[in-house]
Amino acid sequence: MGYPAGERIVPLLTAITTTSIASHRYLANIPLDHCYLKTAHGGLLVSIVIGAIQQYFQSTQAARNHPNTFSVDTSFLRPAEAGEATVVIRDVKPGSHVSTVHFALVQDGSERVVGYAMNTNLDAERGISFPTPNPLDPQPPPADLKKLACQSDPNWIGYSIPWHPHSFLKAISHFQFFSPTKPLTPTNITDTWIRFAADDQRFTTEMLGSIADHWRRMMENYAPKSVWRQEVIPERAAEAMKEGKPILGYSTSYAYPTLSMHLEIKKELPAEGAEWLFMRARSTVIKNGRFDAEIVILDEHLEVVALSHQVALVTKSMQIPDKLRRPKYSHL
Repeated sequence: MGYPAGERIVPLLTAITTTSIASHRYLANIPLDHCYLKTAHGGLLVSIVIGAIQQYFQSTQAARNHPNTFSVDTSFLRPAEAGEATVVIRDVKPGSHVSTVHFALVQDGSERVVGYAMNTNLDAERGISFPTPNPLDPQPPPADLKKLACQSDPNWIGYSIPWHPHSFLKAISHFQFFSPTKPLTPTNITDTWIRFAADDQRFTTEMLGSIADHWRRMMENYAPKSVWRQEVIPERAAEAMKEGKPILGYSTSYAYPTLSMHLEIKKELPAEGAEWLFMRARSTVIKNGRFDAEIVILDEHLEVVALSHQVALVTKSMQIPDKLRRPKYSHL
C-alpha cells in the first residue's frame, strides 16, 4: 500500500501539528491533502485542537501535570479551509485532578470552531471501577488482522479511495477501510476496520478526533442508487481487488457537515502508535436533514479507546464523475 510515486503528501501527524506562538496561542497549517476540496473536515480540526491543548499542558500549564486530553466538546460555527489557523486557549478552571480550558480555532479573524476540553493525568487516575457489557451489540463478524492485511479474511474485505490532488474525497484516501463481506448489522449501523494506506504510519492518541470522523455514513444504506450501501461495497471492493486497483467512486449520495462533536478518550494509544482501529457508528434518528451518530472506537483487542457523539446535517453532495479522476496507479 502507499501513495502514487512522486507525490509529496502531508502525513496526518504533520497535518495536525501546531507551533506555539504565545503562551496561549498555537499556529496550525491545514493542508489541502486532508480537506474535502478546500474545506477541512471537523475531525481534523478536533485533532489540531487536541494537539495544541496537549502542548499547552506540557508548557504553560506543565505544573498541573495534566498531560492527557480526555474530553473535548466542539461546536463548528463556520467552515475552516486549507491554510493557516490559530488555536487560542483560555483557562476556565485549573484543578488538582481535572483542568478545563476553552478553545477557539480562528482563521482570517473569524472563530471557526469553539469548545471546551478537559485534561487530566490518566496514569494517575484511581477510583471505583465496574465491568460493563460489550458495547458491540450485535457483534461484528470476527476478524483476523493478519488475514485482513493480506485480504484473506473471508468475513471482511478491504478497499481504498485513490489519492488524487483534485479528488473530493481526498481526506479519506490516506486510509484503507475494511467492511463486512456479509453485513450482520441493521441499516442504521456501520462497522469498519481502518488502518493507514502508507505502511510507515500509525494511529496516535491526538489523531482520534480525525479518525472519529472517518466512519462510513449509514445514510448511504438508505439511498437505493448509492454505490456505498453496505451490501454493495463488498462487490465493488472484490472487483477492485481482482483488477489490482483501488475502489473507484469520488461521489457520495449526500454531504454531511458536522455541527457538533463530543469526543471522550478512554485510554491512550501506545506510544509507538496503533496499526489497526475498529469503529462502529450508530444513528438513532435521521430526520429533516439532521442526524445523530454514536461512534465507538476500539483497538485491535476490541478494547474501547474512545467514544464520540456527533450531530450533523444531510445535504446534497457534489457529484464528481469517476472518469474525470481516474488514477494511474495501483493501491490494493
